[in-house]
Amino acid sequence: MYELSETNIYPCWHYGAGLSTSAATSISREVRYEFYLDQQSLGYVIASPHNLDELGLGYCLSEGYIQSPDEVATIDVDATSHRITLRRTSIHTATMQRRNSSSIIDTNTTSASIIGTVPQSSLIVGAAPTSSSIIDGAPTPSPHWTVTAKEICSYGTLLDSITKAHHISHGVHEGAIVKSGRVLAYAEDVGRHNVLDRLLGIVAKQHIDTTDTLLIFSGRVPDSVIRKVHRIGCPVLCSRAMPTELGITLADAYGITLVNKLRPTEFLVFAHPERIIADTHLTNN
Repeated sequence: MYELSETNIYPCWHYGAGLSTSAATSISREVRYEFYLDQQSLGYVIASPHNLDELGLGYCLSEGYIQSPDEVATIDVDATSHRITLRRTSIHTATMQRRNSSSIIDTNTTSASIIGTVPQSSLIVGAAPTSSSIIDGAPTPSPHWTVTAKEICSYGTLLDSITKAHHISHGVHEGAIVKSGRVLAYAEDVGRHNVLDRLLGIVAKQHIDTTDTLLIFSGRVPDSVIRKVHRIGCPVLCSRAMPTELGITLADAYGITLVNKLRPTEFLVFAHPERIIADTHLTNN
C-alpha cells in the first residue's frame, strides 16, 4: 500500500460575510531532519514525515552523490535526533563532488537564487537556520498596526488583475507588496522562493518601508516562505494557498499575521489575528 502524507487539525479564524468565527482545518505535517552521507552533512531536509529513507536515497541518486542503490550499505532514520544517515559500502572522495561541483546553499536564508549552483530540489537546504541568520537586518513588524478584513478581501483578485501569466501557463508564482490599496512592488517567477527574493531586491533597491504593508502571494506557505517574508519585513502575509505546520509555527514566532485561502469574500487566519479588524468580534462555531 502507499504511505500517504499525514495531517493535523489546526485552529484558525474564518473571515467572511462580515463575520469572524473560530474554526479548524487540516494542515499537512512536515518535519526537519539533518541529512548525512557517510560522515558529511548535506544540510537539512524539510519534508512529509514518511518514507524518509527513500527520500534520502532518491536525492543522492538524482544529485549524483551515488550512481546506484548498490552503493548504499544502510540508511538510518533517527526520530530522536532528527537525523537521516546514508552510509555507502565504500567511500570514494571523488563521488562526494556533485555533478556541477557546487556546494549546497541555504536558499531560504540568502537573498538571491543562483541558477546552476543551487540544488534544484527544494527539499535539501544548507546550514541549520538560526535566529540570528534569519532576524539580523530584517525590519521588525509593528504589533500595533492593523488592517480591516474588508481591505484584505479586496486583494482577493489583485494578482489576477496584474498578470495573465499564471492563468495562461499555470507555471508561475506571483507576489505583490501593497499598502492601502496601492501596489508598491510586484514580482513573478517560475519559483515561489524566487518571487520573494525578487520582492526583497525591489524593497532594498527602492528603500521601501514594509513595516505597514501586506504581501499578497500565490503559493503554498511552508516555513521557508515565512523566513523570506520575515526578511522582507511585511507584518501580514496573504496567500491564496494553504500553510504547513512549520509555516504556522514560524509565522507565530515571528509575529507575522498569516492569512490563507484568500478569496474576494473570505479567508482563514492561522497566526496573529489581532492585526485584523472585522465587523464583529470572534465567535465560536
